[in-house]
Amino acid sequence: MSNVVRAQPAVEAWGFDRTALVELGKARAPAYAAAEPFPHLVVDDLLGAERAAQVAWAIPDASHPGWRRRDYAEQAGRLSQLQRTGFADVAPQLRWLLAELNGMAFLDFLGALTGRRDLIGDPHFTGAGPILTLPGGHLALHADFNRDSARHLDRAVSILYYAPRVWDESWGGELELWDRERRACVQRIAPVLDRLVVIGYGEDHWHGHPEPLRCPDGHARVAIAAHYYAARSHERDDDDAHGAIWA
Repeated sequence: MSNVVRAQPAVEAWGFDRTALVELGKARAPAYAAAEPFPHLVVDDLLGAERAAQVAWAIPDASHPGWRRRDYAEQAGRLSQLQRTGFADVAPQLRWLLAELNGMAFLDFLGALTGRRDLIGDPHFTGAGPILTLPGGHLALHADFNRDSARHLDRAVSILYYAPRVWDESWGGELELWDRERRACVQRIAPVLDRLVVIGYGEDHWHGHPEPLRCPDGHARVAIAAHYYAARSHERDDDDAHGAIWA
């Protein structure tokens, strides 16, 4: 795994440290742009051990009634959609992180990293939010949906923050980044606690974790996803909007 940076915990008492994050984004911008097979960055120790553990334990386990399970050929054993109820009955430590991912400090970090100063967050976490993958679950290779049609915004960048309470890398679940022709996996990124992955959007940016998860019962691969968008430079309709493109 390449293009990894270990950060000093980028949090203050009540939120992300904007200065530290923006400096990190500026410093890693060239590496992000040049990363293979497409622009991405891995940041370890984003929150620090104590805050990361608080977030991990705040994410509901699989018995929470707010989860909705997905079992399809493309994705199986995946729980998501806590946002359907406005994150009702979700612990404040998780609410804090969800809010910070759409806050000024984090958006400015993404802007410094990607060179895009026009990024817009999504407090509704459409197609995103906390995701639990259960034993045997998987997510097929895909390129992401391209548009928030309700707001007429184009997808620009996405993040994954990993927050398992316990993780053993022998369980698999690595995020795989494949080349644009889908011939080979170029990067494998383990879903370990307090790891942030930033991925630029592209219709040939193939990624997923296609191998069934090997964790034992009672454990899960835990991620928080968020998507960021940009306004269009000219008016046009949504005829070319599409959902995920599966390999």
